[in-house]
Amino acid sequence: MKKIVTLLAAAVITFGAVAQSNEPTEEMKREFRQTIQKRDISRRHLESNIPLSTKTPVATKGAKDLPQDRVWFPGEWEEVRAIVVTPFYDYAPAENQGSGYWMADPLVTGWAQYYKYSTGSGRWTEQGMGPYKAIMDTTSTFGNVSFYLMDAIQQGGAEAWVRVERWADSAKVLRKLQRMNLRHNNVKFIAGPGNSFWYRDCGPICFYYGDEDNVAMLDFGYYPGRALDDSLPTIIHQQMGLPNYHTPIEWEGGNCLVDGAGMVFSSDALYSNNADQYGQLTWDGQDINTLTYSRATPLNRNQVKQALHDLLGQRATYILPAYEYDGGTGHIDLYADAWDENGFVFSVMPEVYSNWVDYRTGQRNIDSLCSYMSLFGREYYQMGHIPFPSKNDGSNFSSQNEYNRNYTRTYSNHTFVNNLIMQPCFSAVVNGEPTAEWDRQNVEALKAAYPGYTIYPVDVRDFDGSGGAIHCITKQIPAENPVRILHKNMHDTIGIDSMETIPVSAIITNKSGIAHAEVVYRIDGGEWQTASLSSNGNRFSGSMMRGITAVPQHSYEYYISATSNNGKTITKPMTANQGGYYTFVVVDGLAADSSMFDFDTLPMPMENITFVFSTEWTNEDHAPEIGIEQADMEQQFGQFYPNPASEKANLKVNLGNGGDYAVSIVDLSGRTVHTSTLQTAGQIVYSINTSRLASGIYNVVFSNGSQKVVRKLVVK
Repeated sequence: MKKIVTLLAAAVITFGAVAQSNEPTEEMKREFRQTIQKRDISRRHLESNIPLSTKTPVATKGAKDLPQDRVWFPGEWEEVRAIVVTPFYDYAPAENQGSGYWMADPLVTGWAQYYKYSTGSGRWTEQGMGPYKAIMDTTSTFGNVSFYLMDAIQQGGAEAWVRVERWADSAKVLRKLQRMNLRHNNVKFIAGPGNSFWYRDCGPICFYYGDEDNVAMLDFGYYPGRALDDSLPTIIHQQMGLPNYHTPIEWEGGNCLVDGAGMVFSSDALYSNNADQYGQLTWDGQDINTLTYSRATPLNRNQVKQALHDLLGQRATYILPAYEYDGGTGHIDLYADAWDENGFVFSVMPEVYSNWVDYRTGQRNIDSLCSYMSLFGREYYQMGHIPFPSKNDGSNFSSQNEYNRNYTRTYSNHTFVNNLIMQPCFSAVVNGEPTAEWDRQNVEALKAAYPGYTIYPVDVRDFDGSGGAIHCITKQIPAENPVRILHKNMHDTIGIDSMETIPVSAIITNKSGIAHAEVVYRIDGGEWQTASLSSNGNRFSGSMMRGITAVPQHSYEYYISATSNNGKTITKPMTANQGGYYTFVVVDGLAADSSMFDFDTLPMPMENITFVFSTEWTNEDHAPEIGIEQADMEQQFGQFYPNPASEKANLKVNLGNGGDYAVSIVDLSGRTVHTSTLQTAGQIVYSINTSRLASGIYNVVFSNGSQKVVRKLVVK
């Protein structure tokens, strides 16, 4: 007679309404976001009661399968396949905590720090730990922000990769999008527990590698205390199939600025995060008393900078002074944005704030960025600047402290989605426009700095005081089969002297090769003309005609178009079909500015724009290696079915005269999430209640002390 053995795990995460006598108000929740869930928690672990592990940190080992050729980190303005985002969740104690207002901050799967709000002090204070509930926010204006972003991502021609706490929440997301009359046909879901919503910082930095331009992820360490968010790249790896490579270097994506051609910029805020011994929260998956911070190896400034150089910056790595009054992050994405491989767009504080320390820091950083050399041997230039926000009534901030504590607003904290920009604004949006006059004027000024882009404004005032906005909560996944165009663009006013034509060149690559490339241009707003670009390896060159020589000055608009052998066409700028062109004015008789032109048509060596990964700082994200012994035991155990499983997975076992086995369920990080024993005889069906497990890939290990067998199980 067959027996059914069922794994009954403790239910530590539940979903539904909060069973409390007094639920926190939206204002209380906002205070919670500004203090407990704020973007920067880089020093909170130093005040925690959770101990530091006594174990010696394990040295990082180089991954055997680490890409060794043509590693390329694309710029954010390049084509993307998807943007990762999450709906916002409220976390609450699993059981009724009695009268008062309660919230929870997840630490590890199923376990959270509790907080209680005191109406007397107006503050949230720690109140112990325990299991928690996750409730998706589908009702507040704050919660609506994530759904507008999902809509904008799809409008930009990309997939919205939406992380939910459990698969059942995907239906809630789709219903909410439908109720709001928003796009919902290009949404894909990733399921797994999380801490918060700052996905720019905890998400992966993606790169291309190899002759096929395959996409992979580089996973930096995230703030100690947010272990669930730190595992986001692993969840993407498990459920979306992108290779993932870990590095112990702590670095947030909001402090990463690349030019798409081997140059990386960051702020010196990254140094302090790597100077102490605190790693991420860890536990054995069973006994919460084992919860500790893992021990990390402290790194000095030179080591941190060298690590970034080895991992991202083949040409150079520059570290700039951090702002002091930016919500605590020191992140570069609050004021600088790479427009392409030639230059930047900056948020510039008006002179009314000239006595602020960050005003002076900003001016120095702009000067520094514009003094460095681009791929084409000329200085990066300021391609434009965008305004600085105001308070709700359009007035100025009274002080740096007020701005830092209550606002930290910036228009630079936006996200490119192909030819669309998801843009923060600071008033209600009606018919696609901000309603406050000052806000609307600033967004109009911003459009001039990003010609051709569709601007999708989102009111982010609910993020005030938390240290970030749209760029901080979204993460790009690069497009497959990229057609890559690098171009030394012409801009401003230039001289051409006695040149008969105006030379144009670009570096253009695709895994299938380039079938055709051309420059499309017009003079003084006239008819569009095209000129084919001839190839010399990956260098393409041609020329534009001069205007009528009797006229001393002409204005040019132009863009480059390239089609790959496998049929994909891309323009540079990407927004050319929406009116985004390179523009410049030529003056006849003025000495030619050689820095504007590139007469060299020889191929650009690939090592000038790509590089080989250093294995010193990385290891591959893979399942733990668990050996399998002796064929006779192997034959006793079948395979799980169904596999993948959502509710229950079964496995047939024939133990003959009987056996005594320890059973362990191990996730891909090597953490044991559940243990039990199997003591029976004869033929049985062993069942696991997979609804109690987070989505992902597991190894189920059966061991009798001297032998063991492993069966892979996928939970969806």
